[in-house]
Amino acid sequence: MRSAIKYFSLAATILLASCGGGGGSAGTTPGGSTVSVASFDYVLDKNAISNSGADEATLTATALDATNNPVPGVTFKVSADSGIYTPVTTVTDSSGKVVGKISTGANKSNRAINLSMTMGDKAKTDKISVTGSKISLSTVPAAPAPGGQVSLAIKVVDVNGVGIAGVPVTLGGSLGFKGTVNTDSTGTASAVIAAAPAAGGIYTVESTGSGVTETREIQVINPSAGVPDAVGTISAASLAITPNTITPNAAGVTTSRAELRALFQDASNRAIKNVRVRFEIVEPSLGAGEQISTGNAIVYTDQNGVATADYIAGTRSSPTNGVVIRACYAATDAAIAGTACPNSQTATMTVASSPLSITLGDNNKLEKGNSELTYIKKFDVAVADAAGNAVPNAQISASIDLRFYRKAAGVELVNDAIGYITPPAICANEDANRNGLLDASEDDVDKGTGNGNGKIEPRKADVIISYVGGQVTGANGRTVIQVEYPQSVAYWIDYAVKVTTKVAGSEGSVEKVYLTEALKEDVENGSFLKPPYGAQGCTSPN
Repeated sequence: MRSAIKYFSLAATILLASCGGGGGSAGTTPGGSTVSVASFDYVLDKNAISNSGADEATLTATALDATNNPVPGVTFKVSADSGIYTPVTTVTDSSGKVVGKISTGANKSNRAINLSMTMGDKAKTDKISVTGSKISLSTVPAAPAPGGQVSLAIKVVDVNGVGIAGVPVTLGGSLGFKGTVNTDSTGTASAVIAAAPAAGGIYTVESTGSGVTETREIQVINPSAGVPDAVGTISAASLAITPNTITPNAAGVTTSRAELRALFQDASNRAIKNVRVRFEIVEPSLGAGEQISTGNAIVYTDQNGVATADYIAGTRSSPTNGVVIRACYAATDAAIAGTACPNSQTATMTVASSPLSITLGDNNKLEKGNSELTYIKKFDVAVADAAGNAVPNAQISASIDLRFYRKAAGVELVNDAIGYITPPAICANEDANRNGLLDASEDDVDKGTGNGNGKIEPRKADVIISYVGGQVTGANGRTVIQVEYPQSVAYWIDYAVKVTTKVAGSEGSVEKVYLTEALKEDVENGSFLKPPYGAQGCTSPN
């Protein structure tokens, strides 16, 4: 490994800048003279915030005069129609900048927060999405008989799987559920219909609440007619448990649940419908009230090849991965009758209540990739419980967000540090929704969303993330991830690494921002010396 040269200004790695237009009020120079504000620019450091209650977006605005010089002393006002704007500063500083934070407030529903920004008599608008709400549905029985009573359990959760209280959930669908129910303090609600439809077939249950609509197919089975056998050879079978760690329930409570999802496909990856599935808790069980929501009943896969049920925690905790769930399956009723289990898939989970901590560390070293065309930076991921004990077998999820790209005349070595030949323009990622596609509202100079060159900058593949030590922590509670990027983009991309895990009923999350860097030995003739995204400002296609 070799040491990387650091960009001469660490603050620049997280500097927020953007391109825009419009006018503004007057500002005051340090000498007391008044300067006219010809425009103000702004940038949001993210296009969406989760409804965890802790997530927030940073809004940075810059006041400019007619020659694009910063203007200090300008008041900036922001209103957020369904969120909270908290100013860090209210008046532009010596660099013409003012900063504030946007959060969701108490409202956890998925929605768009509309922002109205003003500097003097000039105004701009934008919006930021709130995400994270999910609805899960389960019926008992999972496959009701015609005319039989059906109970529906509804759970509304936020991005961390925490139930959202007081959510009105509107019910519909062809199975017969109607009206509106409200979630309790745990985010759960229930409804009952006295009789399922008289004719067997596939029906739907629909629910809408917290900005989310969820639809689930329910198969009404006529005992006399039966369900057609599954057709096709099962080549791929899997069982997933989400989340893989939940808290124990209090006595008589069933709100702490994990979804069991069995998937079946043929050799061509086509879904297989009507596979018979029975979910079981493998002995020795925890007892103390733990159960499968469908009991011993058979569940049939839908047109997507999926069968679902819920594991409901009892009052006891388990060791790590101490709960084993088995999905027994077969193509016909006869093959799985009684306690028969001709084929099976298993998965493990944990019932515990300890809080969680996660740390992301690095050693400020770079490696060269194979063929020396790329740079690799590695990160240590550590997961611990409330007592500081290592948490083994914790599944992590790592992601990378390319927040900004830079434009300047080039890069040069100044006093043993990397600097830019001209002051860099730091431009927001043109892929606002991060879907990797050039959408109609993106890369539009007039809308301030890009440089108008007809392509998204930066590309998702410019910096990629991967798992070196796997997605599960070892006995020491640690694993390793890495980012890799071509040498040509060193010093030109600001990126954020985020790692999350959910253990013991609480989600741990850590996020850090970095600048792509290079090795000192490559400064003389490195490909990064030339600007990969152009030399001029954010609205220029150059």
